[in-house]
Amino acid sequence: YGCSGLTSINIPSNVVSIGYHSFPSCSGLTSLMLPSGVTSIGQFAFQYCSGLTSINIPSNVVSIGDNAFQSCSGLTTLVVPSGVTSIGQFAFNGCSGLTSINIPSGVTSIGQFAFQYCSGLTSINIPSNVTSISPLSFNYCSALTSFIIPSNVLSIFFLLFSSLSCFT
Repeated sequence: YGCSGLTSINIPSNVVSIGYHSFPSCSGLTSLMLPSGVTSIGQFAFQYCSGLTSINIPSNVVSIGDNAFQSCSGLTTLVVPSGVTSIGQFAFNGCSGLTSINIPSGVTSIGQFAFQYCSGLTSINIPSNVTSISPLSFNYCSALTSFIIPSNVLSIFFLLFSSLSCFT
C-alpha cells in the first residue's frame, strides 16, 4: 500500500468513520479536512503521512485508534476534540514535529507508546480524568520541560520516560 502521489482527498460529508488502514503512507498529503460527522479514526488510518502539516479532527470524534497518526512527522500542532475519551497505543508515535498538543479533559486512557518519539513536545498537561498512564507513553520526548500529572492518577507504569535526556 502507499499513496505518496496523492496530494488531496475529498471525503464525502456522509462519512462517519475513517477505517483501518484507510490512507497509510500518503506522504504527499499536506492538510486534511474530515467531515463533521466522523466519530472515529481507526487503526493505522493516516500512518506515515509525513507531509501532513495540519488536520482537523471533528468535534464528534470519540476515539483515535492505535497507530492512527504514527510517524506524521510534519504535524506541528494538534487539537484533540473534547469528546475524545481514548487515545490508542502508538497513536501519535513518531510525530516529531509536534510542539504542542491539547489533550481534552474527557480522555480517560492514553495507550502505550502514544506519544513516543514526539521529540518536539515541550510540555504536556494530563487531564484530570486520566487515572493511569501506560508504559512508555512519552518515551523519547527529549524536549519535555514540563509534565503535569493530576492528583487523581493512581498508577504510573514503569518507564514512563525512558529517555535519559528528559527534563534537562
